[in-house]
Amino acid sequence: MENNLLFQPNPVTIKIPPPQKILIIYNPISSAGNTETIANHLKVELNFHGKSVEVRASEKKMKGYTRIADDIAASDLVVVVGGDGTIRKLLDIINKTDTPIYAIPGGNESLFARFYEMNASADDLLQAITVGTCLQQFYGLISGKGIQGEKPFFNMASMGLDSLTVKNIGKRKGPLNDSIYVWHGLKALCALHHPTVSVNVDGEQVIDRGSGYIIIANNSAYAKNLQLVPAANPSKNELVLGFLMGARHQHELFKAMKILQRKPANLPMQYFSGKNIACTLHEKSYPLQVDGDYFRNRDIQAESTIEFSISPKPIRVLIPAFLESNLLKASNNNL
Repeated sequence: MENNLLFQPNPVTIKIPPPQKILIIYNPISSAGNTETIANHLKVELNFHGKSVEVRASEKKMKGYTRIADDIAASDLVVVVGGDGTIRKLLDIINKTDTPIYAIPGGNESLFARFYEMNASADDLLQAITVGTCLQQFYGLISGKGIQGEKPFFNMASMGLDSLTVKNIGKRKGPLNDSIYVWHGLKALCALHHPTVSVNVDGEQVIDRGSGYIIIANNSAYAKNLQLVPAANPSKNELVLGFLMGARHQHELFKAMKILQRKPANLPMQYFSGKNIACTLHEKSYPLQVDGDYFRNRDIQAESTIEFSISPKPIRVLIPAFLESNLLKASNNNL
């Protein structure tokens, strides 16, 4: 984890009083489908240590969480047992309520949880609660014509094989696993075509009708350490755009090999960073994937412009206690 960009700039940390009232939200269809069992086990352990704990199943849509916004605001901590899609739906509410968040990996990738080295250990969670160290982390927002309001994301949004794959998976019900992603990924590879886009970053055009793979990232974490956008960092209040001009099938096969090796891709991508990124799609519609989900279950229409921006205010992420020493080490190395 020493190479993770989380520890290179000195992120803003804050101390909070040890949370006493804890809300656990689990996604019943994440990964292997054992999230409810994990959530109830955590409740037993936390109750044993004098914590007041409520357990709830996740909502299918973001607006569903407005019904429990008061419960979230009244909690000292929200613990999510699920994947990145579950966290994405909570971002705006935990931002508005200033309620810290901690995650137990329960999705197929769980990039959020794995980025902060969070796990299902009740002991690690209890230590994090006792120490009370939070990172203030920014996230991304998506807006544009036909999009009501601003849709949040924490990790990335992209157009390419990954977005074709999640579209193929579509509205499948029940837990997802690696074999399902591999099968639908192969189907997407057979029909692979890339979008043609024009992109402005903070008002300056950086891509003019270029065809290739595009990713807008807030976080360097991606699919088994692939790190397509290694400079992306939620401690910074900016997004990073990665673009692989003229992407080909062989690039996807190379990425697959690196995923199996759990190594960074190191592809010849162009990178641009800024607070506002406007992407106009040309020629024909194309799916967009956001934190592993098919965005709004509909393709982006040709000649539509999607705008990506950074959240004006960070969320509070409660981190495992053992990461605090890494932060101190990184801070001392930067002096």
